[in-house]
This record gives sequence, C-alpha cells and structure tokens, in this order.
Amino acid sequence: MAGKIDDFESIRKGDLKAYERFFKGHYAEIVRFSYRFVRSQQIAEEISQEVFMYIWEKRDTIQIQSSLRSYLYSAAKNRSINYLKLELPKTQAQRDISELEIGFEVPPPQDDGRAEYVTKRVQQAVDALPKKCREIFILSRNAGLTYDEIAEELDISKKTVENQMGIALKKLREALKPLLKAIND
Repeated sequence: MAGKIDDFESIRKGDLKAYERFFKGHYAEIVRFSYRFVRSQQIAEEISQEVFMYIWEKRDTIQIQSSLRSYLYSAAKNRSINYLKLELPKTQAQRDISELEIGFEVPPPQDDGRAEYVTKRVQQAVDALPKKCREIFILSRNAGLTYDEIAEELDISKKTVENQMGIALKKLREALKPLLKAIND
C-alpha cells in the first residue's frame, strides 16, 4: 500500500516514480481533507500542492515515524489550520466579524478606517483566546465545521467542543465590550 515507510525510503532516495505514485494515490483525498477545513476548492488544492511539494523538497530531512500517509494528513491539517488563522482573516475579516454571534451590528466599511480597526481588534481578541478555544472557534467560524466534525477532527467529545465554544464566545464578548460600546454610541 502506498504511503508506508518503505515507499518513503524510495522517495527519500529521489525515486520520482515512487513520488508520482504516492502523489497520484493521495492527492485527491488530501484535497478533500483540506477542503473540510477551508471550504474552498481552490485553496484546498493549493494547500495540497504545497504539502506534496514540501515532502519532495524536504525528503532528505523529514523524519517520519509512522507512515508517509499519516504525515501527509497531519501536514495538510496544519497548513489548513494555519490558512484559517493567518490568511483567511485577511481576506474575509469583515464577514468573520458579523459571524461572531456577539450581538452587535457591524458598521458598513467607511473611508475613515473604522472597519479595518474593528477587524484588527476582533482578530486580536480571537488571537488572545486560549489555544484549544481558539482552534475550536476557528474551525467552527472560519472553516464552518459542525461541533460533531470538530470533535471528530480533534478527537475530543462534542461536549468539550460546546464548552470551549461557550468559553470562546464569552471571552470575545468581554474583550470586545469597549469596542461594542464605541460602535453603538
């Protein structure tokens, strides 16, 4: 089966045919896997291509303990989450603000930079969340995963997801209270 350590040894030695077999055997499934996080076919394909390129370019230095396939999934998950944390807020920040469910109307973008300021403050509040809270919040709000999907993905209970989302929303409301007051005044 493609993806075993033996296959990686061939790839590590520069066997392009082994790499092509591995790529063809796993590319579509990694795109589907990444898509579950980023909800964009184009972005999922880009992330998948980056992961495969990284494996090829770093084949001499990568340390794989289990299987190349497991490494591939882990790398795709990490890159997808990084995209959600770093890139998506830049391109969809205004939409993300309105989806926070913190009970306020977002003013329309204006030339005075208020929308950019609000976006920055919301991102800072999200970044300040505890690590697990932040990860669950991002998977829920940015990736659009359900609580069941998040629980499965992170190998935790649905109740833990619910509790962490409750904590995240409470902390965001508290952190953004002064901003909400300023907006609504």
